[in-house]
Amino acid sequence: MKYLILSILILSVVGCKTDFSVNGEYEERAVVHFLLDQGQEFHFLKLNKTFLGEGNANDFAMIADSSDFNNVVAVVEEFKNGSVQRSWTLQDTLIENKVPGAFYYPTQKLYFFKANDLDEDAIYRLNIDIENGKHIITGQTELVKGVTVNTPTLVTQIGFAEANVPLNGYRSQQIRFTPGTGAIFNVQMDFNYAEETASGTELKTINWNLGDLPAEDITTATGNVSAQGEFFYQLVRDNVPVADANIIRRYVNSFEIRVTAGSDDLYTYMLVNQPTSSIAQNKPQYSNVEGALGIFSSRATVTLFKTAFLAPNTRALSTNSTRELCEGQYTFDRGFCSPIPNDNPYSFYCP
Repeated sequence: MKYLILSILILSVVGCKTDFSVNGEYEERAVVHFLLDQGQEFHFLKLNKTFLGEGNANDFAMIADSSDFNNVVAVVEEFKNGSVQRSWTLQDTLIENKVPGAFYYPTQKLYFFKANDLDEDAIYRLNIDIENGKHIITGQTELVKGVTVNTPTLVTQIGFAEANVPLNGYRSQQIRFTPGTGAIFNVQMDFNYAEETASGTELKTINWNLGDLPAEDITTATGNVSAQGEFFYQLVRDNVPVADANIIRRYVNSFEIRVTAGSDDLYTYMLVNQPTSSIAQNKPQYSNVEGALGIFSSRATVTLFKTAFLAPNTRALSTNSTRELCEGQYTFDRGFCSPIPNDNPYSFYCP
């Protein structure tokens, strides 16, 4: 009898079929990433959709149609003094330099409009219609304003080295800025140098990311980031090959100091979406647009461009710092010299 019962149980299990899907109920959602920046000429919207399918999600992520919408009408309106001043209908474009990652590359679809005169006192409204009303997305933002670079100035020199480095050491260059209405700041410095060979002269750039600074850490009227002199020469050493027979000379072309200030909404979005070390992995969700996930906000980019030399005696990099670049312990073999006329008396001068 017990064998009969066991056989019935086995047949019952084999004969039952249960449909089960790990995907669950799928709801398509739009995802928006859009930051206005009055310091830029072009403003780019990244618009994607969530996706779900049977199979490997990594395979779906590499297919553009899994992430992109086909029919999109996106409009930005400039609202001031109770009425719309201007409006822009965004155009779509494909860029071809997306870095490899989890989603399809090297191309990606973006939407953009062109305006290099956004009004800091206006409110900007976003309206997106996807596939004739299937998704309606709205949002609005103010611009970050009042951000300026105070130190160094156009006429002051960047100083990374003392007169006698072995004896007196290196210097730190302070970069000070007015934060305005920004909530989070990123400071970068580009060192642009010329490399001269028999084939011609090529301009090259070393980017130095000096880090992020939240407004809550700024205790005075100005923000301050320190650029360490010794690290600058180590950075040049690590990014410029030793000069070989093909190199005639290398020399300073310019420096560009860049401060990017993000809005309070952007800072909140960054905090919510940063990686968590919590074992629970329960994170809040932050979005400031209606009808989608993501963010429509602003940032402001201000730059200070310092050319190597402006007659009669304004230079970007100090004499001591130039000497260290040309003859110092880290970069003596990189082929740097100075064509600045004021450096004619020195050993590192090159006509």
